This record gives sequence, C-alpha cells and structure tokens, in this order.
Amino acid sequence: MTHLRVGAPAPGTHRNDGCGAATVALSTPRAADRAAPCIWASLSSLSHTKFSAACWIALRNRGIGVVSPLLIARLGLALLLVILALPSRASSGSEAAPQRFHGYYQELQEAARRGPFGFPLQVRSEERGDLVRAETLGIMDHPLHAFGAAVAEPASWCEFMPLNLNIKACTIQWDAREPLVTLYMGGKGYLSPESASQQPYRFVVRARQPEYVAVSLSALRGVLGTKDHELEFEAASIAGKTVVALRSSYEHSAASRLATAIYLATAGRDKVGFSRERLGPDAQASFVKGAQGMIERNLMRYYLILKAFLDTQALPDSRRVDARLNAVYDLMERYPAQLHEMERVEYLDAKRRERQNQIRLQQTIGPTKPQPTGP
Repeated sequence: MTHLRVGAPAPGTHRNDGCGAATVALSTPRAADRAAPCIWASLSSLSHTKFSAACWIALRNRGIGVVSPLLIARLGLALLLVILALPSRASSGSEAAPQRFHGYYQELQEAARRGPFGFPLQVRSEERGDLVRAETLGIMDHPLHAFGAAVAEPASWCEFMPLNLNIKACTIQWDAREPLVTLYMGGKGYLSPESASQQPYRFVVRARQPEYVAVSLSALRGVLGTKDHELEFEAASIAGKTVVALRSSYEHSAASRLATAIYLATAGRDKVGFSRERLGPDAQASFVKGAQGMIERNLMRYYLILKAFLDTQALPDSRRVDARLNAVYDLMERYPAQLHEMERVEYLDAKRRERQNQIRLQQTIGPTKPQPTGP
C-alpha cells in the first residue's frame, strides 16, 4: 500500500511511474488505425499483470509505441472522465465526526505554517490494489450553514459543478423522490451536452446536523470499465470556522490502467501536482507528476470551485453567474503550473454557452425539486 500526501516526502522516497521505459512517438493516422484493435481487444479478460506486460509489448511491436495524436486525445478524454468521476467508500472510518474534524483542524493549522500552499489546505492520495482514493482537507471562512445549504441540495450541485471546465452540464431527475444527478463531461473547450459523455450519480444526504454535514454522489459503473465511483463532501464547524473534507474513490479496470499509462507517457508527461518529492537523496524537491499529480489537480479544482461558489452566494442573481466564473478563473490562475488550461475569454465564453445549454436541457427533463403527488 502506498500513501501519498502533501508535504515533505519520507526520507529515501523515490518516484516510480512505471512509464519511464515506454518509447512513444507520433505516427500517421493510418498506423494508429491498424494499432487500435490491439488496444481494445480482450482488455477485460486480462489480469492486471498480464495486461501491463502485454499492452506495452503490443504497443511497441505493433505500432502503439507509436501513438497518434488522435488516439492520445481519445484516451486522455476517457481517462479524464474516470478522474472526474472521483473522490469515499469507508473514507470516514469508524471514528466519530467531531473527533476526526478536531484532528483535521490541528493538521491544517500545521499545514498553514509548513505546507506548500501558505494557507490551511492538504491534498493526499492512496492506492491499494485496484482501489484509488484521494482526499482534500481545508478550512473555509464561511459558516457551516452556508456550506450545508450549498451541498445538501442537488440543485446547488448543478450550479457549482459545471464551473469545472470539463463539466459541460449538470441535470437533476427525480425517481421516487430520490434525486439522480447527471454530469455531462468532455474536453476543456466548449461542448454541447448532446456530444458529451454522461455519468449519472445517486445523490444522498448522509447527515445534516447543526455542527456537521455529509453528502455523497455514487455510481456503480464508470467509463472504461471502472466501478464504485464515489464523491463525498463532508464538513464540520470547528472554532467558528468550517473544516471541509472532499474525498473521491473508484476502482481501476484494465482499460483505465492502459489509458493512464498512455496519457502519463504523452500528453500528461509534464503536468504536475501540488505535493513535492525528491527523486534522489541529493536532488531538490520538485512537484509530483504522474497519477498522483493528476488526482491532486482534479481535487484542487473541486475545492476552488466550491470556494468560489460560496464566495459569491450573497451577490444578486443578475451578477452571480459572471462573478462566479471570474472568481473560479482567478483562483485557478493562482496555480498556473498546475491548473492553467485556457485564457479567460475562452473559459468565460465556453461556460456561458454551456450554461444556456444546461438550462435548456433541464427544462426538457423537468423540475429540479420533487413535485407533490396526490392531495
């Protein structure tokens, strides 16, 4: 089991992505077309050990050590959809919420003094077998009731989740008075919901108390054969502030492991996260790359999006949407090495158009709140 967390790594820690030996070059589309069946044929029938060996041998021997830009883009998007479906199964443990959150508060005070962010925030991740988990802890200067109102109503999720540049729309459908939240996901540029990939989630408010709130979104199946996706938002009032925990988890499949390996060896090779690590005993600490960096970037986006949503809640309706979009962009640009993806004008244009699409789509589905039935 490997534990990864923000801060100084353990002495003697070395990074191993498992992708360093791969040789990847650009090919003609024709070569990529010939290679495609090699990627997808019988993936589900392979064990992970056989899969890892067979894939990279096949990639080299049949031309996907030669990978086309189109294939990279498709695999990158598929991997993105897996990661977007992230942060927790048994995440909270059996420890009582007040005790856990008092512990988080102490950790975050220390993180503000010693961590890489300069304010109380932690990002950490863990991989055990097929299960991948990640967690972000932070302190927000908003009362718990404001946080609870933001996350305990499914309609609020469809206000803040599409602020993520990869979420194209969000809709709510009620089934026997239980909400189903569907995210429409795609690449970072503008995309209509009809062209996006859909991922429905079961929405559950697990606790809503004066000093504690917990909400989860879960999906049994995801793209590329992944399963048991869960996204959890949890918060408690400590010392007059709101301590927030965002968690994600999912289980890998053979296909998602392949997509991860190719993405991290190509388009994601130079992207970094927020933790720092030393690659050798005398090396200077640098930002992590690989899967950990990918997970950390996505969790940080969720955290900053929620912060921007809460920061703009008091504004009039007529100003709220644009103020929220600009606030999200400003927060992301504080970390350009990790989170810069496009210029402001492009982000604002895409999100304004996608919001209109979402409004239209929700109108065809029905109301965002349950309707009374019978007398």
